[in-house]
Amino acid sequence: MMHSRHYQSVRRLVNRSIARRNTNNLAPCRCASSSTSIGGMTIYNSLSSNYQKLYPPHHTHHITDSTTSPTLGTAWYVCGPTVYDSAHLGHGRTYVSLDILRRVALSLHDGSSTTQPRPIYVMNITDVDDKIIQRSMEIGAKSSKGDEEPLSNPLALARYYEMEFWQDLDALNILRPDVVCRVSEHVEQTIVPYIELILEGGMAYVIPEENEDVDGDSERLRGSVYFDVRAFEDVTKGRTKYGKLAPDSASSDFFSWDETKSNGSSDNSSNNHGNIINNDEGESLSQIRQKRDPRDFCLWKYRTQSPPSSSKVATDSSPPMIEPAIVSYSSPWGPGRPGWHVECSAMIQRLSMDFQSTHKFQLHAGGIDLKFPHHSNEIAQAEAFHEAVAEKAKDGEGGRKFEEWIPNWLHTGHLYVKGRKMSKSLKNFVTIREMLGTSNNTSDKEEGEETDSHQNEQSAWSCPSDDFRLWCLGLSGSYRGPATYSKDRMDEACVIRTKWIKFLMEGQQCLDECKRAENVCHSYATDDSASQQSTKVWGKDELQLFKEVTQSGRKCREALVGRCATNTDGSTRGSFDLDGASFVKELTKLANLGLAYVHGTSIDKPRPEEPLRFALDTFRRQLDLVGFSSYTVNAGISTLEHTSPSDADLLDEIAAFRRAIRAATLNGIRSKDTLSAAKDVLGLCDELRDDILPSLGVELVDGKAANEVDNNRAWRRCSPRDTHDSQKMSSGKEVIP
Repeated sequence: MMHSRHYQSVRRLVNRSIARRNTNNLAPCRCASSSTSIGGMTIYNSLSSNYQKLYPPHHTHHITDSTTSPTLGTAWYVCGPTVYDSAHLGHGRTYVSLDILRRVALSLHDGSSTTQPRPIYVMNITDVDDKIIQRSMEIGAKSSKGDEEPLSNPLALARYYEMEFWQDLDALNILRPDVVCRVSEHVEQTIVPYIELILEGGMAYVIPEENEDVDGDSERLRGSVYFDVRAFEDVTKGRTKYGKLAPDSASSDFFSWDETKSNGSSDNSSNNHGNIINNDEGESLSQIRQKRDPRDFCLWKYRTQSPPSSSKVATDSSPPMIEPAIVSYSSPWGPGRPGWHVECSAMIQRLSMDFQSTHKFQLHAGGIDLKFPHHSNEIAQAEAFHEAVAEKAKDGEGGRKFEEWIPNWLHTGHLYVKGRKMSKSLKNFVTIREMLGTSNNTSDKEEGEETDSHQNEQSAWSCPSDDFRLWCLGLSGSYRGPATYSKDRMDEACVIRTKWIKFLMEGQQCLDECKRAENVCHSYATDDSASQQSTKVWGKDELQLFKEVTQSGRKCREALVGRCATNTDGSTRGSFDLDGASFVKELTKLANLGLAYVHGTSIDKPRPEEPLRFALDTFRRQLDLVGFSSYTVNAGISTLEHTSPSDADLLDEIAAFRRAIRAATLNGIRSKDTLSAAKDVLGLCDELRDDILPSLGVELVDGKAANEVDNNRAWRRCSPRDTHDSQKMSSGKEVIP
């Protein structure tokens, strides 16, 4: 009965795939290239190892012989996290970089005249995995016998860290995905039928459990299912190959398989479970020996329900991992769960059918550590699946060359800390929450080891998430290359962003003063002195500012969109993709120009407000485009909550000021030294004016300066500054890339 149910799922999956194939009149896995781009965005394609335009599908989807639907939109698929622990900054850099690329693509699409649907962004959540099971078992072992720990349930643990992951993305101002697919919700109806079809096509095999009848039908065997690389290469007959994203040596027989089978071990062949290889597949030594090719990988893991027999290799110090039933799913090969690599391929196939009338998958992205073997195995599985679909449809490839399943692949580089790759096992990781200063968990840190929170050095306008985004964008090198995280580099990002905010704050203040002068001019139209406070004439400075802002805007766009050069020799020499360093450099240059213009404006030298408004609007649009939060984008706009010091901050300072004034006054009364008391009080007032309130973005004005502000106020907004910022500026730590 169970097998019949899965058989029906396979038939439905095959029929839908064949129907889609026939409807589109395309060969399997087709994503044909186009001559129309999303605004001309350039990416570096890991699959072709070259720069190229990111094209949406150009073909139209036929509904009947006489009608067609609009051109399909582009779907992006991004490998999400395995949710067994808090996300670290390596994850943060990947998802911030991809968020910037996504925002640029959306902006280019929305600014074009295309009738295509907007690109959609799909992310998976791996919530069924060895690491999750292992972590939940560790938590359960630590809890007392009579007190059940909720997170000892693997799915509960996964949901907890998934929720934390989404909160981290929100804190980093990363756009949420349009579609989210959890592995646990796709196993029996999507992944199992997908594996069955590959097995039917002769490109997978079952490694039976002990005491199983190996002479029976392979589809009815109980055990783990493995992808058969050599069978895949035989069936496709040279029209494609395994390991498209692998290093050259990894896509061939790069070590002696006979030697591996005879030894039954490797350099890292054991862990605390004895019979489990310390690799991504969690394979037993028995399974390793039974693999037909070292490149073969697991599609279905048979559930470990009891300790291994004496025929298997195991240590006598630790029991094997007994997998919880809650993450065990039914299949024709017995209870178990999918292998890691097959999850994405199967879910992409499901979503491709669900969205076939509107979108087609054109881009697959993830960290560089996923490039091989994970993404290479995804491609092989997908091509094997579609080859089996073609055979079912009785219209095999006929010798035609395979077109790529997903034509564009994008990978982000490793993140290093203290000279080593960020890793929990090496204890050199920094979680996103620790960087943002929102984590209370310091248990994983060594005694005396400092955290990377920037909480202790915040001013009123501090925003660690925006500093991190600036670092990812412009100070960490190409998003495709390695980067080294350090607090010093984050401080550099903070200094640069502070200069940007200074321009936005002082520029907005100058603009407000220009408006007030304009209002005075209109109110006293017959007063010659009033009319001299306003002008609309553009002079040399205004024209120069406008020219520089326009050029900077063009250079910023080019830095984000990239350039794909086609040379006469066929090369793409001179091409580049997202160039965040140039983008940050142009914005900093624009901020300096804007500040110089603002500082040249005064009551005695009025200027038209329009050039400055144009500069501020351009600056804010660029910041918003690459995903900076409103905390930075709207700095200087006093009506917004994020640009004002909080009530708590002001009340704390007022209370502290009141205590200091009271103490100074009482001391003077007690000592009968009123002169010293008066000096102390005046000193405290000066400190409030010069240090405390400016750190909150408020400037008190008195004396002649009071004439320059609104008559009803003795204060005005200013760019946030404090002693820490001043020391940075004076010490030469300000870095402009």
